[in-house]
Amino acid sequence: MVSMDNAPMLKRCVIAAAMLVAACAVSPLRAAVAPGVEITSPAARGDAFRPVRANRPLFFAIYAASPNGVASIELLADDRPVAAKPVSGAAVVNVVLSWQPMVNGDFQIAAQATDRSGRRLRTPPVVLPVRGADGPPGSMLQMPAGTFLMGSNAGFDDERPERMVNMPAYQIDRYEVTVGEFREFVKATNHRTDAEKVGKPFNETWRVDNVGSRFDHPVRYVSWWDADKYCRWLGKRLPTEAEWEYAARGNDGRAYPWGNDFDPARVAPPTDTMPVGFYLNNRSPIGAYDMAGNVWEWVNDWYRPDYYAQNENDNPQGPPQADQRVMRGGSFTNSPEDLRVTRRIKDDASSSHRDVGFRCAK
Repeated sequence: MVSMDNAPMLKRCVIAAAMLVAACAVSPLRAAVAPGVEITSPAARGDAFRPVRANRPLFFAIYAASPNGVASIELLADDRPVAAKPVSGAAVVNVVLSWQPMVNGDFQIAAQATDRSGRRLRTPPVVLPVRGADGPPGSMLQMPAGTFLMGSNAGFDDERPERMVNMPAYQIDRYEVTVGEFREFVKATNHRTDAEKVGKPFNETWRVDNVGSRFDHPVRYVSWWDADKYCRWLGKRLPTEAEWEYAARGNDGRAYPWGNDFDPARVAPPTDTMPVGFYLNNRSPIGAYDMAGNVWEWVNDWYRPDYYAQNENDNPQGPPQADQRVMRGGSFTNSPEDLRVTRRIKDDASSSHRDVGFRCAK
């Protein structure tokens, strides 16, 4: 039995033992931390990242460790800090830094961590090719007045007859409308899409893509009505079939936005959409991206299979009324035949699908 006279001594011994146990638990862990810093995402391929588009936010996941505790982490482009974040001083830290390059170039990217003793750790530089600084999402192209070949005698019956069409000047979006852009519309207007109104599952609504890594992908699962309301919110409208096709093929009658021969390297793979404008060589003569592949695009016109036979040759607006609306451009799910710029399909205006989006005009 312990005497009360020895209680203070016993208390000190217990405290000392507890401190020793804590020190033994912590010190080996800190001692085991190897100093270092690494960009864990996106993954580099050898000494380079895959090419990215200018005017888009890029996200870099960075790991840093130091037994002295990490005090700050920086992202460097050509040795210049472009993003930074102070951190907690923990021995191991994971952060995400964002940078939006605005110009074309091959940038030397590195991550740098500074620990609490002032020691700096840096990754070897990796080349980041930035291309296509044509304009941000939502930017528009000016289509000049002109004459172009609309339709194709070599296509399906509803693409015939091909004929020369006269067009006034107008503007059309450079890119398909993105998830991030549609998200801002929903936040500003509290808009509920037709898919949400009828109670479709979450993964069959636009919100399945409402995550940062997909903000630059084309919005999907939107109806014609959703697309029309978005464009009107911006003071724009959906393009007519004629406007869409003129922007896609120019005035030389080509089959695809880039020419007459299909090239699978220019379009999204058959598994998923890609960020809008990702393929720099999937570009029409006027500079519009992804007018073949990625997603089908709603246009303003009602669909009639015999409409072309009516020879509307001056800025055709489509039939005055019908049962369904037209979509153009093909998607990541389709064959080369469906990616031709003259291909027409149709669906109910209230329908929505995983491979249908839109762009605007005015």
